[in-house]
Amino acid sequence: MIAPSGQDTPHLYSLSRDQLRLLLGSVFIIAACSLLYELLISSLSTYLLGSSVVHYSLTIGLFLFFMGVGAWMASYIKDNLLVAFISIEIAIGVIGGLAALILFAVYAWTEYYYPVMVLVIAAISLLIGMEIPLLTRILEHTQGLRKGISEVLAFDYLGALIASVLFPFVLLPYLGHLLTAAATGLLNLLVASIVAWHFRHQLTRFRTQLLLSICVGMLLLGTAMLKGGLLTRLFEQALYQDTVLHSEQSRFQKLVVTRWGDDTRLFLDGSLQFSSIDEYRYHETLVHLPLAFAYQHARVLVIGGGDGLAVRELLRYPNVAQIDLIDIDPAVSDLVRSMPVLDNLSESALDDARVNLQHQDAWQWLAAGSELFDAIIIDLPDPQSEDTARLYTTAFYQRVSRRLASGGVMITQATSPWFAPKAYWSIGNTLEEVFSYVRPAKVYVPSFGPWGFFIAADHDLSQPQQKAFEGRYFNSDTLLHTLQPSPDLPRPDVGSNRIGSLSVLEYYREGWNAINHGKAKP
Repeated sequence: MIAPSGQDTPHLYSLSRDQLRLLLGSVFIIAACSLLYELLISSLSTYLLGSSVVHYSLTIGLFLFFMGVGAWMASYIKDNLLVAFISIEIAIGVIGGLAALILFAVYAWTEYYYPVMVLVIAAISLLIGMEIPLLTRILEHTQGLRKGISEVLAFDYLGALIASVLFPFVLLPYLGHLLTAAATGLLNLLVASIVAWHFRHQLTRFRTQLLLSICVGMLLLGTAMLKGGLLTRLFEQALYQDTVLHSEQSRFQKLVVTRWGDDTRLFLDGSLQFSSIDEYRYHETLVHLPLAFAYQHARVLVIGGGDGLAVRELLRYPNVAQIDLIDIDPAVSDLVRSMPVLDNLSESALDDARVNLQHQDAWQWLAAGSELFDAIIIDLPDPQSEDTARLYTTAFYQRVSRRLASGGVMITQATSPWFAPKAYWSIGNTLEEVFSYVRPAKVYVPSFGPWGFFIAADHDLSQPQQKAFEGRYFNSDTLLHTLQPSPDLPRPDVGSNRIGSLSVLEYYREGWNAINHGKAKP
């Protein structure tokens, strides 16, 4: 039992077996909570601002630095180590539990996201850095310094492992950022309350203040959890101009559907995927352009496009016998099927008998099979992160080329030649290293602005092989206009995109950052 004293004297910290188990169990929980805060801030910053590698690296680096500072600061705590430990747990629980709410609000209503993010990280990680040294000193007499440190670190690492598995597969998909943060904070407060209760006889001096602080913290976080859905809708309404109809965090991305009048829009991780009033311009070009140059149409592969809109256009061809749709996130297709407005927009294309929908990583799927396709349509998000940028590399396009039948044509969306010209032409250069014939294409989509594509094949693409499909926008005349180069969009001198460098990612960020800051195109 810990004898009451105000002096930092190791022999005073002699723990019973139950107390020892309690504190080691606390290490396991607080280690899991610590890693969860890192993952929460990293993933939330990525969702709001993109650049996953930047934000994960920045968050981890800041956490480690401030944890080191916290460990150093812990050496100056001489008295009442147990009180200090419980107080730190309470502070971590409250600050960490409200971290996502604070950052969401700052992003939605101010321009100071990064300064506040650094302050939040500093506050949490300073306190986390103090935990382990304090616990080690409390355990030192019972376990010995060497064994005490070993057991503390063993439980610490185990807790981190469990958190790293739970976060992407359970917590984020089912709870989202706000509820996961609040629940994690409550775990810290639970540790504080259990430790305070078990050592209540030794906490004669600060017992009332600690218990009151725990109750206030639990009240704050409990309210945040109960109002989590309302707060999420409030913040997202501030982020999106239109009414939010649906918001969902899948394992892979954040899905948001908005509506204003007759305009329904789908956003993935904050990026617009389509607007219902003009998406036909994009999808008709995406589908009917390559099919005009393909020799056959019997079997078509669609990579991405889980919203079913590209598939809808393919189903207008009676000679298309099979469509293989490869999209990694089942939440997208589930959302389309469950929302009448989206299902009607896609004309229930995903449920057509000719459609073979598979939820797999396209990179692995292309390498695993050997079936050939008359057309391959790539409808992936822009190369705004490392995960998507790798799907615009020579390595990826080589896999695509191997799955293209003789006389087949592929097309990929290639971001905007106006807003991100270097990224656009980097994709074109990359395709030219793989295919014999490559042609740029463009279309104006009001909700997107000027948008670009590339078609590629190993046969001449100077003349269509089929009569152009007559759609709402696409026809023989617009086909020619789509392929006509724009004199005010010269081809810049850029490199191709390779798996080792992902240069298209930097080109993309450069272009869009210039536009966002009101500068001329780079």
